[in-house]
Amino acid sequence: MPLKRCGLGFDCASMMLQPGLDVGDCENYATCGSATRLTPEEEFELIRWREVQAQERQEQWERQRETIRVNRHQAALIMLMSRGCPQTPESLGVAELLSRIAPLLESVRSQLAHFEGQYIAPEKCEAHTYNVKRPIGTYEYNKLTAAEAIFEPSEKAQKVRVIHLSNDDDPRNLEARMGIERRNALTQARTQINVAHQALTQAYALLQSSSINI
Repeated sequence: MPLKRCGLGFDCASMMLQPGLDVGDCENYATCGSATRLTPEEEFELIRWREVQAQERQEQWERQRETIRVNRHQAALIMLMSRGCPQTPESLGVAELLSRIAPLLESVRSQLAHFEGQYIAPEKCEAHTYNVKRPIGTYEYNKLTAAEAIFEPSEKAQKVRVIHLSNDDDPRNLEARMGIERRNALTQARTQINVAHQALTQAYALLQSSSINI
């Protein structure tokens, strides 16, 4: 005698709350078999048993028989949710990652506030050391150089490419070089934030895909 199987793939014993229940003895056996011939949108009735808290004795549970009206898509979802080891955003680690991103974003914002009021050098701008020969010797000086004339002049009427920074321990040289370090940190951070933005944009597109949100 061929082994009887549920036409919709249900775990009949679990659905009927009867451990060891033979599939052929399930109240839905005939219905599930005939439902396979319906279109995915046509509805039919299934019987299932559930355990609910007793109204008078909240610490106890009682069995209730109910009839539900479903189509094959809904029946497939019920079957997979009961048998298919269903996962969640939490169990797959997605929600936990998002919870880690949110405080990091706020930390980045707070770090950006530390740059306010500080000198940040322009892009394509570097500090250089150069030698000046004098009758009594050669001296090292520093200058801030840009690729184009973008700096405000100290004397001339038009913008200049170079700001002289004096010797190594002059505050102008120290602040200018710190400004370059700040610029480098910000531009590198910008690159990483852009990567994160693109990744999150792609993640959003994947999650809103019409093919998985039916």
